[in-house]
Amino acid sequence: MAFLIILITCFVIILATSQPCQTPDDFVAATSPGHIIIGGLFAIHEKMLSSEDYPRRPQIQKCVGFEISVFLQTLAMIHSIEKINNSTLLSGVKLGYEIYDTCTEVTVAMAATLRFLSKFNCSRETVEFKCDYSSYMPRVKAVIGSGYSEITMAVSRMLNLQLMPQVGYESTAEILSDKIRFPSFLRTVPSDFHQIKAMAHLIQKSGWNWIGIITTDDDYGRLALNTFIIQAEANNVCIAFKEVLPAFLSDNTIEVRINQTLEKIILEAQVNVIVVFLRQFHVFDLFKKAIEMNINKMWIASDNWSTATKITTIPNVKKIGKVVGFAFRRGNISSFHSFLQNLHLLPSDSNKLLHEYAMHLSACAYVKYTDLSQCIFNHSQRTLAYKANKAIERNFVMRNDFLRDYAEPGLIHSIQLAVFALGYAIRDLCQARDCQNPNAFQPWEIIIEMQIPFSKFCSVN
Repeated sequence: MAFLIILITCFVIILATSQPCQTPDDFVAATSPGHIIIGGLFAIHEKMLSSEDYPRRPQIQKCVGFEISVFLQTLAMIHSIEKINNSTLLSGVKLGYEIYDTCTEVTVAMAATLRFLSKFNCSRETVEFKCDYSSYMPRVKAVIGSGYSEITMAVSRMLNLQLMPQVGYESTAEILSDKIRFPSFLRTVPSDFHQIKAMAHLIQKSGWNWIGIITTDDDYGRLALNTFIIQAEANNVCIAFKEVLPAFLSDNTIEVRINQTLEKIILEAQVNVIVVFLRQFHVFDLFKKAIEMNINKMWIASDNWSTATKITTIPNVKKIGKVVGFAFRRGNISSFHSFLQNLHLLPSDSNKLLHEYAMHLSACAYVKYTDLSQCIFNHSQRTLAYKANKAIERNFVMRNDFLRDYAEPGLIHSIQLAVFALGYAIRDLCQARDCQNPNAFQPWEIIIEMQIPFSKFCSVN
């Protein structure tokens, strides 16, 4: 096991990532300097807390619910950038990064996007209005993320203004393939059309002609539902019921809707196969209650949660029945596993997420391995204040075995592809330019270089 050594220089440290944003720099989750800066958007916390049912002031509130799997995704982006910097791909040119936590909220992601679009090297961090952004130089050159299609769509519409490339590693909504509406969006995963077509074919070939479907009340869920209905009809599959859950945990009706959905499943006793287009936190709560209610079905899993350790480690999860899932293509992520073994070498002063993870681990030090993820999640629901004497070093066991088990190979590989796709495009742009100069090229020029067969950068190890 490796150890993270953190030098604590003040009497009380309150984690910035879990507190309300006070300044723009508080908003940054992880950063590293470079000649070319890549932005990152990840839903590291599952929701934003608010004392009101709906926002009454335009403030970014405290985020809670630290998600280990998404924390690992941010590390995958950092690792991929470090691999490029330590290779000869961009000889003499260093990539930097600026990563933000969306808190699984569209508005938070849009706030981060405003900062991405702000003028480079401007102390006032303003986004200038122009009729032509061809020569405009924003803070970052490209964006990786975000994970959820609903958030990705909102971010993409803002990035379209400057044609800043956005590379999705998980957003699979079919509509994102529309180059009229999303001209600067690219992705390293296939659209839902192919997954849904395969699902309908599997159901038809298996003789399951009477099914239920559960999805989310957002663009991703509604589009998936509509496409599935079309494919189901084409394969002579009948849909007995359609249940729609609130998309975000911050919706205070989500628990009621999950209970109503399970009651519907019990009432529709003749339905034994249920297609589930949900996020991991939906499935986690749904399955925990299904186990309590002794519901046993055949579940068809979307790529959102089919390989999630968060789901497979639910106590007594086998009681829910069988799960057939669709997943992203996997690649070799052995170098990422090695990176996790040396996580203690990663500077924590510019990575608030690493600092927060270490704090959660210290609070959950004596928790059983199988309960560690839930302990970290629960601990992050509370206000974190860590008291220490001035200038005392603390050692925290990083639990690399735990992190390795929670890394989802398909998603990690997809993020690696996204970063290397940008790396190769930047290399081609820099062949005849001095890219140590941040003004060497504009973001929209990267898109032109990236519109090539993707096999060019499919090998990243």
